Amino acid sequence: MNSSGKFKISVIVTVFNEISTIESLIQSLKNQSLVPDEIIIVDGGSTDGTWENLKKQTGLKAFLKSGNRSVGRNFAISKSRGNIIAMTDAGCIPGSRWLEELVHPMKSPEVKIVSGYYQGVAKNVFQKCLIPFVLVMPDKAGKSEFYPSTRSMAIRKEVFITSGGFDEKLWHNEDYAYAHRLKRQGFNFTFAPHAIVDWLPRQNLRESAWMFTRFALGDIQAGIFRPQVKRLAIRYLIAVYLFFLALEIRLLFIPLLVLFIFYILFSIIKNYKYVRDPLAFFWFPILQITSDLSIIFGSLIGLLSKAYGLF
Repeated sequence: MNSSGKFKISVIVTVFNEISTIESLIQSLKNQSLVPDEIIIVDGGSTDGTWENLKKQTGLKAFLKSGNRSVGRNFAISKSRGNIIAMTDAGCIPGSRWLEELVHPMKSPEVKIVSGYYQGVAKNVFQKCLIPFVLVMPDKAGKSEFYPSTRSMAIRKEVFITSGGFDEKLWHNEDYAYAHRLKRQGFNFTFAPHAIVDWLPRQNLRESAWMFTRFALGDIQAGIFRPQVKRLAIRYLIAVYLFFLALEIRLLFIPLLVLFIFYILFSIIKNYKYVRDPLAFFWFPILQITSDLSIIFGSLIGLLSKAYGLF
């Protein structure tokens, strides 16, 4: 089915060194139940053959534009001719009905921005355990206003233009910052739970730690201070204080150890329903501590960079 009538739909994606997933992404966009009027992919300067692959593709517009994702998305939208802009990210594979479900709410003129959903597709237990630390799980989605992510998002072009687009100074979490700016400007978000893209999780602990660090750094860069990060910092400051106090008062080691065990158990209990695999008892505590320390480190680097005017 083709888009028609008042709908002219442009799908935009930015990519960088995505040779292993680019074919799957393109095919999924071309095989949508609702065919977009155009597909625009902007390459940020790939060196792994992604750009060469894009140049050979038919049925899409490919551009080479140096810069971060914000630069690429703004550039892609400037080249678009649709009045509805649908977005997904490299590393995501849209389902066959993704676009149809995503733009369906926009039949109502009151709907300006639609938040689609994204689900993790894991190949092993590590990735299954990682997903609850990164994504909003299905049982929690829709319980409050679901903020859009560029993994799965649609916006009227007029709204995008008047809102000012993505902040090109932001390299990390730029879509999170943009969603909050849209909310401050008075826009509401319509959740389309069946507009689903598959998200491909990081493959190892090192990649995951960098992802958590990058997210935290991006928040600080955008001037966003999440309450849970503040609580996390306070929690670890208290833990460090109690540890050094226990060096003087040895009896404190026992309650400190009990608190640590409870914290580890908490990381398992809150997430085990999503995995239900014995190896989760190993990975959940590691991922909890890794994400905690990465977030604290990324936030500290962000605060120091801000203090010294690096961004």
